[in-house]
Amino acid sequence: MDLIDKPHSTKEFLFLSDFDQTLSFQDSGHVLSEALGIPNFHEKVTNLAKKHLVQQGGELAYLLVHDPDFRRIRADDLRSAGKKVRLKPNIALLVELLGKLEGHHFTPYVVSAGPQEIVESALEAS
Repeated sequence: MDLIDKPHSTKEFLFLSDFDQTLSFQDSGHVLSEALGIPNFHEKVTNLAKKHLVQQGGELAYLLVHDPDFRRIRADDLRSAGKKVRLKPNIALLVELLGKLEGHHFTPYVVSAGPQEIVESALEAS
């Protein structure tokens, strides 16, 4: 078969990115605790790390289930906090540029141990 006759195949890629401190400038748990006036977020996370109760990055999920200050948080609180998360610039531009690479198709995904409502709310504006 001649090179001219070969069908053009598109290479498929998953483009994965972490959310907290990768796409954003700060930890969403810190933003949430500040927005709702919950004290000592950093101290609580540090104590969890010392006790090896949760894997790094999963602290907020643990606190939402087990900590009395965080258990009162509702989905609307999470979405509101997401709107306050400062994202790094040009995320949408990066995805757009990846979409223009001939012969390549990138499917972007965001991974996070944090609540889905925060991540989705933060990314809506980008």
